[in-house]
Amino acid sequence: MILFTIIILFTLFILGGLLSYLVKGYYYDSTEKKFIDQGNKISKLVQKSLYEGNYDETISFLRNSQRFFEGNVWIVDSKGLILATTQQKELQGVRLNKEEVKQVFQGKIVKKRGFSNYFDEPVLFVAVPIIFSKKVIGAVFVYSPLAGITSTLSDLKDLIQYAAFIAIILTLLLSFTLSKSFSKPLKKMQKISLNMAHGDFDERVKINSKDEVGQLASSFNYLADKLQETIASLQNKEELQRRFVADVSHELRTPLTSIQGFVKALRDGVYDSKADKEEYYQIVLTEVKRLIRLVNDLLNLSQIELGQIKMDIKGLDLKVVIRRSIRNLLPRIKEKDLKIRIDLSKDLPLVLADRDRVEQVLINLVSNAIDFTPKGEEIKISSELKDDRVLVMIEDNGPGIPKDEIDDIWNRFHKVDKARTRDRGGTGLGLSIVREIIRQHQGEVWVESKIGEGSIFGFSLLAGD
Repeated sequence: MILFTIIILFTLFILGGLLSYLVKGYYYDSTEKKFIDQGNKISKLVQKSLYEGNYDETISFLRNSQRFFEGNVWIVDSKGLILATTQQKELQGVRLNKEEVKQVFQGKIVKKRGFSNYFDEPVLFVAVPIIFSKKVIGAVFVYSPLAGITSTLSDLKDLIQYAAFIAIILTLLLSFTLSKSFSKPLKKMQKISLNMAHGDFDERVKINSKDEVGQLASSFNYLADKLQETIASLQNKEELQRRFVADVSHELRTPLTSIQGFVKALRDGVYDSKADKEEYYQIVLTEVKRLIRLVNDLLNLSQIELGQIKMDIKGLDLKVVIRRSIRNLLPRIKEKDLKIRIDLSKDLPLVLADRDRVEQVLINLVSNAIDFTPKGEEIKISSELKDDRVLVMIEDNGPGIPKDEIDDIWNRFHKVDKARTRDRGGTGLGLSIVREIIRQHQGEVWVESKIGEGSIFGFSLLAGD
């Protein structure tokens, strides 16, 4: 507000001074022009009588016409003698100095402002030559005290000052209003930012304009929304990390407890036969292998999430990868006497993907289908092209997934059937790894399932050219 006021007052001061100067100059120039016009008219009216030496007629004309004159008038003859005046009759008969009449008797119009020997105050006067038959025979002096002009200018100056005073009042009101309109949302933002620093992200700035301040308020609200989302995400991640640590601890504790128990039994010789001893060793070996798988899966998942594994993305024939994945799982498929039906589109295009990672996804999903599909049943693998993506679906005839657990199956260590999964040696990280790999390929994963009817796990990959 102070800055606005100073700028506007300074501008008014400059404009007021400049306006006063211009008006003063204009007024002087205008008065001089009127005096010159009046002098020329008087010159034409008295030139004949002055030439003929009829001074009484000249004096009579001047006295009878003075009420029509703008200023005071002198009539001067060719010798510089004042013949007649409209005022100061005592000057009649006074001879003017040659220097004062020299220029006018050369046929020039003379203009002067300031003091003169014949006046006690500054005046503005002009001298117009009286010319008859191409000869200067006298001059008309028209003058007016500057005091009268100054009075008029003083009134004008007062008017400017009054206008400036009103402008100042309006300026103060305007600057106060503008400053308030600017500062109010800024103060609001300051208050909200302090609240945000203390964890309160609920309040927002009300936007009443589309100017720069309104845009700033809009950006501030956007920032607050993003911060709130980020903090919520961080809090969620922190909660997930706590759960992750708890889950890892639980997953590690079970095999370690088992290993500890059997190692103590072996150390203390607590077994009935050599067969029992071999069984204990086998259990310890199985649990150690399980721990290794768990650690490897955790490391693998962490590297994928952090982008530490570079994906070798190139055109890939899904048919080849699917058949190769099935071939790797044939022993388990034969063990359960399962049937694998592969139903792929004939015109299936290449996909943009990393061969090893896509094979890892397929092995994980088909392996789960093998685990949960009853003996002698069928697992179906199908594909289709939809827009610019290739969809792959793995369908099993397992027990299905409860509806309230479908959204959680992609989380780390989530197990629908915990006992059965542990028996199979699963780590509970397979689907989490699948999701992260597909995300790295800019694809999506999903599941459809009904209790007692089985499940369909699917993923999508970008189609190549």
